[in-house]
Amino acid sequence: MSPEKSFDDDKHKVFISYSTRNSEVANKIRYALEQNGLPCWIAPRNIPPGTVYIDAIADAIRSTKIVVLIYSEFSQASKYVNNEINMAYSHNKPLLSVNIDDSLPKEDMEYFLKVTQWLPIDPDSNDDLKEVVENAFELCKQKKDTPVTVDLSNYNQKDLSSHKKDIISLVLLAIPVLYWASFFYMGIVATKKLWVLMGLLYAIPLLMCFAFYFEIIDLLFLYYPIFVLFVVLALIFWIIAVIHGLVIRNEFLTRKSVLRFTSSNDEIFSYLYDEYIRL
Repeated sequence: MSPEKSFDDDKHKVFISYSTRNSEVANKIRYALEQNGLPCWIAPRNIPPGTVYIDAIADAIRSTKIVVLIYSEFSQASKYVNNEINMAYSHNKPLLSVNIDDSLPKEDMEYFLKVTQWLPIDPDSNDDLKEVVENAFELCKQKKDTPVTVDLSNYNQKDLSSHKKDIISLVLLAIPVLYWASFFYMGIVATKKLWVLMGLLYAIPLLMCFAFYFEIIDLLFLYYPIFVLFVVLALIFWIIAVIHGLVIRNEFLTRKSVLRFTSSNDEIFSYLYDEYIRL
């Protein structure tokens, strides 16, 4: 069976829990498992469009045979990974902790992993990946008729999600930044604080997109619909900003011209500005 085949969610045997910061390692382990006939459930690949992510994850954990945790300092810090392990523990799911760094579990994670099988690995070692597969078969209480093999020659690290980072989309997303930055420029040059505040307001959805995109907020796979919402809002705010920029263009040029011929005296400025507007 090809590891690239999309498995039926109801027939998966392995649920993979991981931090999105370790997505490439999680995908590589998923590839090795499916290459040897163990279908996996992994977010966001197995979450149908329009489904509530948390509900889909909960259903997947309930119906899986085992849970493979990609443990690292990032998964330790992720409350969503902690919640997944908590749920796996409450449903008595066998847990295999694949440790990819030297960090040790703390707090709740330490409690859940205290009696769990630990497997330190080097993600770049095929032998270590084979050991993960062998341990997964053992936890599934399933025998493999043929020897475990790991062949990464056809492995594509981008196949975890159709929502992987795209440089072109990032560039297109960043274009409005230049326009919104102009509000800061106009507000400062024309001494109009309101324009500076409007520039900040228009930029908020885009800043949130960047926070998700660069995993400053480690929820891209879980909150992808929210990410899309912020992208849509960013585009809408950009259109509004363009219209707003055209409306205030004349006022900006007026204020800028007046400021050239005035000192810091506010009364002179107000008088000349009012006269300029009347013209």
